[in-house]
Amino acid sequence: MKNPPDVLIVDDTLANLKTLAAILKEENYKIRPATNGKVALESINQSLPDLILLDIKMPDMNGFETCKAIKNIPSCNSIPIIFISALDDIADKIKAFSMGGSDYITKPFREEEVKARVATQLKIKRYQDTMEDLVTEALNKVNILNQELIDTQSDLLFKLSEVCESRSKETGLHVKRVSEFSYLFAQYYGCGEEEAQLIKHASPMHDIGKIGIPDSILHKSGKLDPQEWEIMQSHPTLGYEILHGSHRPLINIAAQIAHEHHEKWDGTGYPRKIAGNEISIAGRIVACADVLDALLCERCYKPAWEADKVMTYFYEQSGKHFDPDLVGILLSQKKDFLGIKNSFQDKLDQEITDKNFA
Repeated sequence: MKNPPDVLIVDDTLANLKTLAAILKEENYKIRPATNGKVALESINQSLPDLILLDIKMPDMNGFETCKAIKNIPSCNSIPIIFISALDDIADKIKAFSMGGSDYITKPFREEEVKARVATQLKIKRYQDTMEDLVTEALNKVNILNQELIDTQSDLLFKLSEVCESRSKETGLHVKRVSEFSYLFAQYYGCGEEEAQLIKHASPMHDIGKIGIPDSILHKSGKLDPQEWEIMQSHPTLGYEILHGSHRPLINIAAQIAHEHHEKWDGTGYPRKIAGNEISIAGRIVACADVLDALLCERCYKPAWEADKVMTYFYEQSGKHFDPDLVGILLSQKKDFLGIKNSFQDKLDQEITDKNFA
């Protein structure tokens, strides 16, 4: 609230304007006169008053119509409006309050009553403004704490995923690229920013279940036999069991991703063989992001694929392994995805790139 408080008086009768102005100037208020509703709205658009005294009987736009127009301005919702009128009918008073009026003063004006009612409404507004500021400040602090909690959770998930990937002998930046790929997929898919961020920060935990897979299977250089492959296929379920049950959205999405990132669009994936939209969008996104990184990047057991070969593979697997909409995003935004790959290169990848451009 301004100091001194800014009071807008709206009345088509000049004598009434002068009378109210004289009464309120004694209280050191800043007075703004307006002779009709249109002038009042123009004045409000220039600067918001702290309180409005509004006559009911006015030509062209009466007090009720003016009040409705003022209340339709979002920034004016908290401004108290005191109706002033020679009408003392109970129906008019009821209508005034139903329109959003805070008080009602009848003419002829009694000086002490006007002062008291105006002072009371300004005191209430000052209290409301103070409470609003306190609530806003408290909400800002809560949002900061929530963000710190999310950041802490994300850091812990990322560190855990790095430990898991190093045990699997994956390259160090695999989880970072999967995270960035997932965020880009989520943005282009149309996920809200909050959901996209959750998918981004939860995606590094997609293979957390591998901590329950024996080294003899995890590090086997040759092809897995049927029994070993069955054990390997249990890692999504192990990951889900590790993560599920939390009341934190980030951990819940991480559990979902761990459980579903090996499911396929056509239902031939594992562990549950769910298909299509039965797989969560987070699971479908990370399925694409994980395979994309695995194909684009050098591994100790395979060379990196050329980008065109990777895109051809995704095109061929659209509607089979991958969600067709996500494949469409990858193919149409190929440059952005390859930019992420080039921004987060492991030492082995970088050495190959350097040789290619030497």
